[in-house]
Amino acid sequence: MFRCIFIPVLFLIFGCVDQSRDVLEEGSPKAQIQTDSSTSSNSNSTGNTSSDESDQSSSPKLKVLLNVGENIILPAYQALRDEAISFSVEGGALGMYCADLGTQAEPERLTKVFSGLRSLSERIQVVEVLQVGPLASETNGLHNRIHPYKDFSLATCSLDQAVVAHAEGDYDIEIRASNQKGFPAVEYLLANPSLAHSCPALVPVTQAWNSLAETDRKKQRCALAQTIANDIAEASTAAFDAWSSEEGGYLDAFTAEESVGENFQALSDALFYIEKNTKSRKLTVPLGLDSDCSDATCASLVESPYLGNSLQNIAINLEAFLLVLEGGEGFGFDDIIDEAGFPDVSQRFRDQVREATENAQGNALSLAEQVELLEANSGGSACVNAFANPGSRDEDYPACTLAGLVKRITDDLKIDFVTIVEVSIPGNVQSDND
Repeated sequence: MFRCIFIPVLFLIFGCVDQSRDVLEEGSPKAQIQTDSSTSSNSNSTGNTSSDESDQSSSPKLKVLLNVGENIILPAYQALRDEAISFSVEGGALGMYCADLGTQAEPERLTKVFSGLRSLSERIQVVEVLQVGPLASETNGLHNRIHPYKDFSLATCSLDQAVVAHAEGDYDIEIRASNQKGFPAVEYLLANPSLAHSCPALVPVTQAWNSLAETDRKKQRCALAQTIANDIAEASTAAFDAWSSEEGGYLDAFTAEESVGENFQALSDALFYIEKNTKSRKLTVPLGLDSDCSDATCASLVESPYLGNSLQNIAINLEAFLLVLEGGEGFGFDDIIDEAGFPDVSQRFRDQVREATENAQGNALSLAEQVELLEANSGGSACVNAFANPGSRDEDYPACTLAGLVKRITDDLKIDFVTIVEVSIPGNVQSDND
């Protein structure tokens, strides 16, 4: 069901790749993926080595890196960069909305802003599963300028105070903490239906805020949203540039033969995003199924609560996971699994992802609404049962069933995948025994 939404998006971003780069010709992708150096040596060789022979000389792990790096990661990063720039640029959806606040055009502009936010969110959720290299580095902080949700909960009171500081000209985004940056901050500033601040009454900075006119509060929030959106665009551009051969050149390092083992492990680590984040951070924690939630439920930890995009984000994560696993139309992890004699494992991943994605897209209520119902109805035991028995869908709390369906995928990832593909489970996942 979700492929009708997601796959065309990737087809579009593939078309954005710099045409000066080598591209795969028609025919079997497995026989086409080559390094530039292999192509060069073949053309200069008196033996006229065939492309099939060249392909056979490349290790399966290198072929995965070449294909995924060139045809999945780089286009996805470029699509994020383009979407972030389009949303934040002067004269774009956000700028027009801010300019027309308080006029008759405001409702129409807000609709377009929400559409732009959702498009940006889609690009972000794809890249979330592709955190390899510069974007995964903790030293440059690029990821947390784009979408810090996996590591930080939004500090709404601090953000409310930042709105006031920004309006007074006393704001520097570079010294702001990650819990006040990225997509969650922009979503809060633009899509939160309440204009009241979230700070305790004794906080001096926001004491006069609620008495401001509605339009003034919208304008001040919108102005800060523009600043943060520009920072997202800059970080997204930096992430793409770091990968691009024309700029940082990480794609070349990613596919260097001497670093195949290290980079193959890093790419497999990226797939475990659906374990620590899609399953745990986005589902079992807010649903109260994880020890990281100390209460019956943890509604404050729901991702994208104001747009209601939580379950759609999960569906995109799952499809991005499957895209990398299969290598799109090229050589992927599934080919290694199949060649090792376990095609049933590859097929099981496909079937499980399809079932979980259909559940995520078929939920009538948002995740935030389901968590609220769980809390109100004391439905914890029913949720636990649905999580443990996802084969029987719980109609009242389908997100609990979804958590169980995603767990099936991650169980196979932690056992069959790492064994057959010969990689290690990331250190931050090994302690997760649910």
